[in-house]
Amino acid sequence: MKLSVIPVVIAAAIALAPLGQAYPGTVEANQVDNAEFVASLHQVGISFADPDQAVEAAQVLCGLAANGEAGLELLTDITDANPALSVPDAARFAAIAAKTYCPQQLSKGGGGAGK
Repeated sequence: MKLSVIPVVIAAAIALAPLGQAYPGTVEANQVDNAEFVASLHQVGISFADPDQAVEAAQVLCGLAANGEAGLELLTDITDANPALSVPDAARFAAIAAKTYCPQQLSKGGGGAGK
């Protein structure tokens, strides 16, 4: 499945993000190998036109999860913004994003993308 830009998710995250602060429960971007994230998506058959947009979308999902958005809401955001993406692929994207960019959300069992 092809993943396009996730403008709805990105716009929501910008609206919810406190200025000048990292999302709580997220990994600093410079601590993550973005190429590993992209490779993980390719391994499960998720493709996209721009890897940087996929990385940004993953980071935004973690921010939304850190701000209390539940797993089902995150999946809805992904599939609404990417109608060609199946729900299982959206779940895979969210799980890989959480594992890569916000593993704390998974370890505390929060309302994050790993549910």
